[in-house]
Amino acid sequence: MKCPFNPNDIDSARLCIALRTIATGLIVALVISCSTPSFVKRPPFIKASFKPDSPRVITKVNLQVTPRELLTARLINPPVDENTPQITVGKLIEFADRYLSCDCSGLRFVKSWQRLPGSYRLTTNSEFASPLEFFCLSDDKTTNCHLSEIDRGEHIQNLGKRFIPGAQFIQFMYQNGLQCDRETPCSPDDP
Repeated sequence: MKCPFNPNDIDSARLCIALRTIATGLIVALVISCSTPSFVKRPPFIKASFKPDSPRVITKVNLQVTPRELLTARLINPPVDENTPQITVGKLIEFADRYLSCDCSGLRFVKSWQRLPGSYRLTTNSEFASPLEFFCLSDDKTTNCHLSEIDRGEHIQNLGKRFIPGAQFIQFMYQNGLQCDRETPCSPDDP
């Protein structure tokens, strides 16, 4: 490209160089800003972008796993017995699993967890306690949870015995899950 200005004039030569630089910069910027210019063919080893009609990969979530934030969450229910230590939600689940395995049930205590606004609902594999509701609050360092009253099921007609306080359930699981009194192994005939 010839500069239309007088080539002997230094100022016009500088102006011509500046205009060429600006024009070249604009062309480069336009080419870069295009996602893929029509004159550039995409090599076959580069994968195509996501197509909306392609099937999505869905990861299966294990609902039986205790949410991480609850493993170390302290249960703040007032203890029934002063000798019962304050335990965490994770430790309560561990004691409940031990209790069921001592009972030869062959099941884990937790069937599924569900996050709700302000609480967590635990559905159990036990026919005697389902579901359990944990109301939790967190600050920067700790998470505290309160286990609400537990419905033992419609099969119990006496309402005074049907519902048990969360603290009483914690006490029961602590006492019975701490150690198994069973001295013989489970047989294949046990449920």
